[in-house]
Amino acid sequence: MRSQNGRAFVLLAAILLFAPQAIRAQMPDGFSWVNLESDKTTMATVRHALHDTSITAIREVGVENGFALVMAASRESGAPTPDFDSWTIYSISLTTGMSRLLVFGYGVRLLDWIGPNSSELAITYYSCWECEASKIFTTLHFKNGIGWMARWPSSSRESVGYPQPGVVVSYGDAGEPYDDDEVDQVFGIVSRPNGEFAVGSWFHSLDTKTGKVTDDVARYSIDPKTGQDQVAVLRGFSARELERQICTASDVQIEPKVGQDSKSCRRVLSKQKATAN
Repeated sequence: MRSQNGRAFVLLAAILLFAPQAIRAQMPDGFSWVNLESDKTTMATVRHALHDTSITAIREVGVENGFALVMAASRESGAPTPDFDSWTIYSISLTTGMSRLLVFGYGVRLLDWIGPNSSELAITYYSCWECEASKIFTTLHFKNGIGWMARWPSSSRESVGYPQPGVVVSYGDAGEPYDDDEVDQVFGIVSRPNGEFAVGSWFHSLDTKTGKVTDDVARYSIDPKTGQDQVAVLRGFSARELERQICTASDVQIEPKVGQDSKSCRRVLSKQKATAN
C-alpha cells in the first residue's frame, strides 16, 4: 500500500503546485491569493500567528476582509519528498493575529470555487499517511466577522485530536482483502437550483458470508437561507433518487467522481432505463 500511496501523492504534489493558478479565474469577489515573497506585511502577521513549531513551509495564503486562509506543511527530518508532508489549514485574523486550525491531513488538493458566487473552495485530502487512508472532500468558506470555516465537521476529532471535516470520498480499508464484504463506494457533487450544490455519498456493502446488504446513503448540503451545514441520512425514495444522481456521470459537477462505473451504479441506471421504457 505504501508504494501505491506514494505514486498517488507524487501526482497530487505535482498538481497542487499549479492548483491555485488554475483556479484564480473562478475566485469570489473580495478574495485574493497573497504573493508569499512580496506581501511582507501579511506574511509577517501569518508567521507570527502560527505557533506550531513543526511547520516547515507555508504553501498558500489567501485573504478576504481581514482574515487569511493559510495552508502550511510540516516535513519530518529525513523525509525524502513532499509526499510525506502533513498539511494544516488555518483561519488567521490579520487584525488580532488569532488563529484557528480548520483541517489536518495529507495530500491536500485544491479543486475549484463552487456554489453561489463561487464562494466555496473545494478541496480533497487524506486522513493519514502510510496507512489505509480515507480520502475526504470538504469546502472552505468565509464568514464575515468570524473568518474561514470548513464544511461538515467530523466527530473524528474526538479520537484523533485534530479536525478532519468533510465527507469521506472513499475508505482505504473497505472490502477485500480487509474483510469478506463486497463493497461499492459511490461519491459525487451534483448541482442544485440557484447555483447551490449537494454532495452525495453511497456506501453499498454485501456480506458474502451472511448475505446481508447494507446501504448507507447520505446527502451533505448547505442551507441556502442560513448558510448552515446540512447532513441528511436518506432512506427509501430519497435515497434511490440521490443514488441515481451521483451514479449519472454527466450530472456530477466536479472531481472527485467515484464509483459511477460500479455494479451498484450500473444496476441503478439500468432500472431507471427500464422504467423509462
